[in-house]
Amino acid sequence: MNRVVKRKHERGAGLFIVILVAAAMAALGLSLLTLTSTGSKMAGGLRTQEEAFNAAEAGFEATRAVLENSFTAGGWTDFSWHTLKLPLGIDMPTILGLTSPAYFRRLTDEELLGLLDAAGDGTPDVAPVLAFRQTFALDGAGATDARLVYTAFLIDDEAGGGIADPSDALLVVIGEVRQGSRTLASTRLEIGLAFQGGGT
Repeated sequence: MNRVVKRKHERGAGLFIVILVAAAMAALGLSLLTLTSTGSKMAGGLRTQEEAFNAAEAGFEATRAVLENSFTAGGWTDFSWHTLKLPLGIDMPTILGLTSPAYFRRLTDEELLGLLDAAGDGTPDVAPVLAFRQTFALDGAGATDARLVYTAFLIDDEAGGGIADPSDALLVVIGEVRQGSRTLASTRLEIGLAFQGGGT
């Protein structure tokens, strides 16, 4: 009779071990599935961020060419009338010793673009803005790709203090990847420019 009881006990232990192994394999499978889906999401996010950076670079190149033509043609002699001054405080970290909430470096790209187009109609409400959500690329069908856009404007880099120098400015370019009215990713470039008598 002891032999019979021992075999039943052994069978129960074997079943318990099989259940433990199956549970461990299921947990491992779920972990791998989660890791795989997270990896593809991260890759997609990195790809979208790279597209936003490329949009900002394309915006810089296009804006640089426009600025160079403006100086070469003699339409511009310096940056003084072409830098963004509104909304008030956009170019100054402090106003009368108080922190400026509109200072462009304190704002996210989305907040900054919202300040430029407060009405939300796709047209900037302040001037001068060199480009606002400007498209530049073609999609696979040869049509304008509305997903990739850039915004560009100039900031007086001495507005917050220092000796006024109209021969230089800060070019701010924001590249975006959009889906309808939603921004999926954005990248901001800030490039110091100086007028050198024949171009920028």
